[in-house]
Amino acid sequence: MSVQEENDKVNEEFKAAFAAGYAEGVAGCYSEEGWFIVPGAATLKGRDAITTGIQSLMDSDITAIDLKTVELEELYETAIETGEYTFYAGDNVADQGQFMVNWKIIYGKWYLHRDIINSTVAASE
Repeated sequence: MSVQEENDKVNEEFKAAFAAGYAEGVAGCYSEEGWFIVPGAATLKGRDAITTGIQSLMDSDITAIDLKTVELEELYETAIETGEYTFYAGDNVADQGQFMVNWKIIYGKWYLHRDIINSTVAASE
C-alpha cells in the first residue's frame, strides 16, 4: 500500500473514531510518543494526554472533524502531511484551520507522530 493510501486509511480511522466519540480510538492513531500541538494550550505528549485532550474537545460539543490533505511528502520512514481541518459542533462549523503532521512508520504501520494545528478563525474579543 502506498504512503498516500496508508495516510488516507488512518485519517478515515481518525475521523470515524472522532465521530463515534471514541477519544481513545483517535489517540490510537498517534504513536506512543506522539504530540498534539494546539493553539493556546500546552503540548499534549503521549497517547494518554492526547486522549484527555481529544475527550475535552468532545466534551465541548465538538462532534466531528473533516480533514483535507493538501500535500503529502514521503521521507523514508516518515512523511510530512499538510492540510486543512474543520471541527463541527453538530452541523455548525466550530473551528477551521491548517495542520501539519509528521507521520512515522512503526513496525509497518503509519502513525501521527507530531501533529500541529493552527486555527484560521479570528479570536473572539
